[in-house]
Amino acid sequence: MAQRRTKRGGQRTPLTGEYDVVICGASFAGLAVARELRAATRPDGSPARVLMVDRYEVGERQTSACGIPTAWLEALDLMDAHRQTFGELVVGTPFGTSRWKLPWTFSTFDYPRLCELLAEQSDCDFETAKVHARSGQTVHTDRGDLTAPLIVDALGWRRLLAADGDGVQPPEAPLSRGLEVHPGGSGDDLAIWIDRDIVPAGYGWSFPAGDELRIGVGSFDPRFHVKEPTVELARDLGSEAVRYQGNWIPHRIRPAVEDGIFFAGDSAGHCLPLSAEGIRTALYFGIACGRELRTVLAGARTREQALRSYAAFSDAHEWKFRWLLRAQRAVPRLAPRLTHALVAALRWRGLAGWAFAHYLRIAPPGYAGGSGVQAPVPPPPAASASIV
Repeated sequence: MAQRRTKRGGQRTPLTGEYDVVICGASFAGLAVARELRAATRPDGSPARVLMVDRYEVGERQTSACGIPTAWLEALDLMDAHRQTFGELVVGTPFGTSRWKLPWTFSTFDYPRLCELLAEQSDCDFETAKVHARSGQTVHTDRGDLTAPLIVDALGWRRLLAADGDGVQPPEAPLSRGLEVHPGGSGDDLAIWIDRDIVPAGYGWSFPAGDELRIGVGSFDPRFHVKEPTVELARDLGSEAVRYQGNWIPHRIRPAVEDGIFFAGDSAGHCLPLSAEGIRTALYFGIACGRELRTVLAGARTREQALRSYAAFSDAHEWKFRWLLRAQRAVPRLAPRLTHALVAALRWRGLAGWAFAHYLRIAPPGYAGGSGVQAPVPPPPAASASIV
């Protein structure tokens, strides 16, 4: 990725211009979109002008425990960011511990390195700029205005580029909250705890990542503060509560298209309820979005056709998110002994294999289609209502 570094604060240079595509947000979803636009051209064969902007440098600000099915790292040629691989998930309840044998492996990775690798698979320009809002096809930043007919919001749950902005803030917004610490250390088990003494609705976790542990607590209820239980869990595991990082986590899928804008990742609620897994879904929907944009740049589709097609693609997954959200709401209402019985049942390899195979197919790694390779895009579905 060509990066024109600029100074911070008052010394930052003005940034204005017209582009073919402006991607707002340079984490998983935005980088996946940019990856699909590598070497994109206009109908006359000239290179498309693609700009990515983010408040932070690429890979600067980690916002998750950074775990993903290993097959996704392999499919996107990101194994150089790999830290540790697990074939089991260890689940603890107040009544015991169960080991679930996974039909596929799960890996932790290094966030800055993975972002760097994804950026290397793109050739768009990058600038640090804080996005404030949007008017029509113009994005307003703290360094100036950027105009493009194709705009992507991959900025996160605030959904800044929506027509009227997103006025809903925590704790009223449909969000979970998570906090984790990153002490030094090592471990062999990918572990979670479903225990109301830790968090009334949610779970605690420990994700080993080579020479560090990622220990945290996530609450499905945004009103429940998770700092104290995170500190207590780290202490119970014999670790220090150091190097904090936390984030709000969307747990409801939202329209992937609004007012002519493409939304991907957390801005579209592309984060799986119950598990709060949002990395592979951000990559998955980011890839889908990038492929739609590429067809428009090549003149094979209109913007309106691409908007409809991408919206239909995201909407086709809505029922999967809805059922996981129902499960998320149901689990805290179950009696603890019943929860333990359900957890213990998944020790049976046949049941665990069936459940996790279906879970992986929500956003399968095969969709990545290789490094920077554009997969075929189906024709746009018929639609009577305008969404642009």
